[in-house]
Amino acid sequence: MIYTLKNGREIDTASQLSFDERNFLQKMMIYQHLGMKRRDFAGRWRREGNPVWQGPETLASQRPVVLILLDMEQSLSGQEDG
Repeated sequence: MIYTLKNGREIDTASQLSFDERNFLQKMMIYQHLGMKRRDFAGRWRREGNPVWQGPETLASQRPVVLILLDMEQSLSGQEDG
């Protein structure tokens, strides 16, 4: 699958992500599709126990999977917790 970020950059998930990262990303895509609130979405991946999160420095990472998750999270920005 080719994922296109909002800035136009394309990421080939088949070649640029590990198997574990792809599986985790698929789960997060379901949450995004269900319209999860941004804070809840962030809480799902910004924690120990998943193949992506490596502590707060992960947010500054340029790893393709992190760029995709941040892009997905940003798409939920209009859905604030209420």
